Amino acid sequence: MTKPGKRAKAMAVGDRISGLPDELLHRILFSLPAQDAVRTCVLSPRWRHLWLSARHLNVSTLGFTGEVRFAQFVNNLLLRRGHAPLDTFCLRAEGPHILFDNIRDTANLWIYHALRCNVQALSIADHDLYEEGETEDILRTFHPDRYSFTSSHLKRLHLHYVCVSNCLIKQLFSGCPALEDLEMNDCDITATEFSSTTLKNLSISTVGFSVTKDEEVDIVINMPSLVSLCIGALLCTKPSFINMRSLLTASIHSEQTGFEFVNGCSILRAFSNARNLTLLHVGPMVGKELLGNEILFHQVVFTNLTTLSLNEWCLHNSCKALLYLLRHSPNLEKLTLGLSEVGALIYRRPELSGNFAVKINPCCKGTETPFYCQKLKKIEITCPKHDKRVGVVVAILCANLISLPEINIKPS
Repeated sequence: MTKPGKRAKAMAVGDRISGLPDELLHRILFSLPAQDAVRTCVLSPRWRHLWLSARHLNVSTLGFTGEVRFAQFVNNLLLRRGHAPLDTFCLRAEGPHILFDNIRDTANLWIYHALRCNVQALSIADHDLYEEGETEDILRTFHPDRYSFTSSHLKRLHLHYVCVSNCLIKQLFSGCPALEDLEMNDCDITATEFSSTTLKNLSISTVGFSVTKDEEVDIVINMPSLVSLCIGALLCTKPSFINMRSLLTASIHSEQTGFEFVNGCSILRAFSNARNLTLLHVGPMVGKELLGNEILFHQVVFTNLTTLSLNEWCLHNSCKALLYLLRHSPNLEKLTLGLSEVGALIYRRPELSGNFAVKINPCCKGTETPFYCQKLKKIEITCPKHDKRVGVVVAILCANLISLPEINIKPS
């Protein structure tokens, strides 16, 4: 730490930034690419060696035109730092001219070094590059060395354009017992089983699971401590969620029709303790599949649910899935229903979608006794202009809810 006398002297000559505490100066350094952080050594005597003890490193390819120069810089940077403790280490490829997978062995040594420095938050972000294949373009992703991931300090891991295999996931969860947050964006995920007793937050988005069109894959997520789950583009046919008793927030958002709920009832049951639930773009047949097994379906009660977000998948068969969720969510306070332009077009011209058009019976008066949603305060519907489905949905709600809450209709 800087002595008070030196700090006061720096402020006396007008260098107010140098008079700030080390912690704030380290935050300033972290906001800079590592090469700029190193250059701060010429600002004043106070800054000369400050970067060597910075606990946050932001290593970016920005400003480098080749992999050799970049690798030399990072090697020298880490060598000069030695084994000084690290809290955060970010490794980012900013453009296609430098790919970590091209210098895989060297990049893996950097990751190993960061983990040996007891890093708590690690981010690895390669750049996207598609190579021409026999039938389609193939996404190249960085292949991390799974054996590097042995750390009792790592709590947060963010992966971007990284190959995630079964071996990596098993090593990650067994070798990093303190890991709580795992985020995977645009990753090539070949892993099929995710089992962790410590993970609290899991986010998977965009590219998702790597499977062929004719391949049936069972994806198992078994995480009893998980609090937040966010999944987009889960391209698998049989997802299975086990031991989700701690889950408070769940979001399934996929624009891919490859996402299917083969057993929608069991999946809903896994989310039954959630307080906030979002189910969007989950395939055109989901509403029918959810009603496929009446016994399982009627066992699911969402006792803790307070906010629910859906889209047009729940409109199948005169909104039966929507009505079921309303009936079995006694503490629900807000419902958000998003209707798309494509869905509105299909409703007007069902021949465009073949057998996948959403069927809504405008004359539906409800097949069960009307019910109360005592705590439901607001229903918000976002939709295209002149979407005829809105009136039908509101009519169905009027026929089934004894007391309607406030309904707001907003253009999408």
